Amino acid sequence: MPADILAAADDARIAALETRLSRLEAERDILATFARYGHSIDYGREADWVDCFAPDAVYDVILPGEAPDAPPGIRSVGTAELAQFAAAHSRAPDRWHKHLVVNPVFAFDADLAGADVESYFLRVDAMPPHRVIYAQGRYKDRMRLCPDGRWRFARRRCEVEAMEPPSSA
Repeated sequence: MPADILAAADDARIAALETRLSRLEAERDILATFARYGHSIDYGREADWVDCFAPDAVYDVILPGEAPDAPPGIRSVGTAELAQFAAAHSRAPDRWHKHLVVNPVFAFDADLAGADVESYFLRVDAMPPHRVIYAQGRYKDRMRLCPDGRWRFARRRCEVEAMEPPSSA
């Protein structure tokens, strides 16, 4: 085979590997944002939680029983409203809970600068003498690669499918 054909084949393989590696790195970095989100909201690190979001991000919470096409029960838009949400959220040591995310499914934009991610969530709470799954549902996220190289939520839609009655919160 001529050298130029071999070189072109090598270039194509390298380009494909670079694309796959970039996607794997993006998945890892998005999962790091998911982890940072849970750790910071559970322990009251409000600034860290807000930093998981782009400055113009939209965070919607759809509560059980709300129609999927109805306006969200809770909506926070932009840094100031996200900070208010975080400030009002329960946290350790007054309330012990863990936000857990599982089964993420990624759909990246062709340029790897954005992604849609769907995942399931559980919030496990300590309600002495028990631990309970306080809430469960799914997240529908739009992630954005920001200029500083971090992936942040451009939009997070939290669809709560079931939760403990408010009296136990």
